[in-house]
Amino acid sequence: MAGGPKFADLVPRVLSALVLLSVAGIGLWLGGLVLALLLSVFGAIMLWEYFRLIIRLTKPFARVATVISAALLALALILEDRMNVGAEVLALSPAAVGVLVLTMVTVMIPVRKSRLETLFGGMIPLATFLFFYLHQSVPLAMWLVVAVVISTDVAGYFFGKLIGGPKFWPSLSPNKTWSGTVSGWVMAAIIAIAVGLRAQDPVPAVIVGVVFLVLVAFAAQMADIAESALKRRAGVKDSSKILPGHGGALDRFDGMLGAFTVAGLAFVLAGFAVTP
Repeated sequence: MAGGPKFADLVPRVLSALVLLSVAGIGLWLGGLVLALLLSVFGAIMLWEYFRLIIRLTKPFARVATVISAALLALALILEDRMNVGAEVLALSPAAVGVLVLTMVTVMIPVRKSRLETLFGGMIPLATFLFFYLHQSVPLAMWLVVAVVISTDVAGYFFGKLIGGPKFWPSLSPNKTWSGTVSGWVMAAIIAIAVGLRAQDPVPAVIVGVVFLVLVAFAAQMADIAESALKRRAGVKDSSKILPGHGGALDRFDGMLGAFTVAGLAFVLAGFAVTP
């Protein structure tokens, strides 16, 4: 039953998700500068959780690191948005990319623990920027990635609890099962097939779509597992308590970080980064 102990956190999880989706929906609908500023706020929250929890900086140092890196991230997003006002084809702003690289370096400088912590920290501003880029340049791809991450998370949550079975990677994430993981891949493949069949040449579209979206789903799952491993090292269950039923922003968006890093870089490398 949905009200049983296995699903005790379902109600607060759904309610907080609805509020979050409403806020995100407004930003996605308006786009442009509004979305850039909204992403800056989400990025700042994730960076604070990262500095304070994942690499365990003291509050004063975490506060300074968050303000500096979040301000740089906001500047990168604003520069990217301002460069492309009125443009038919979104281009990567060299200035925005330069500030983004500086942001990533700033985030990774305080790390003293491991490569995993370093890479995870750098992924926060990178994925946030690539999310904005895809929304502005290839919105269909952005929505597909969001759909894959959400469906992967939902499928993993329900099928993992209902079916159970062997653990996927117990030493890093003891709650993840093979049943939940594979169900996420299946959901990604279903989305790819549904979209690919509407293309003019459906067979190659379906093949490419399935490979791409399953890879995106896998990237989301790996980012989720990475965050779980980092929390275990820190000895905590949640990155914060800001989202009832979900924990912190990193708990909610860890999958998005992995998915948009892979998807965004794939589209940039495929030639969607057109610099005038």
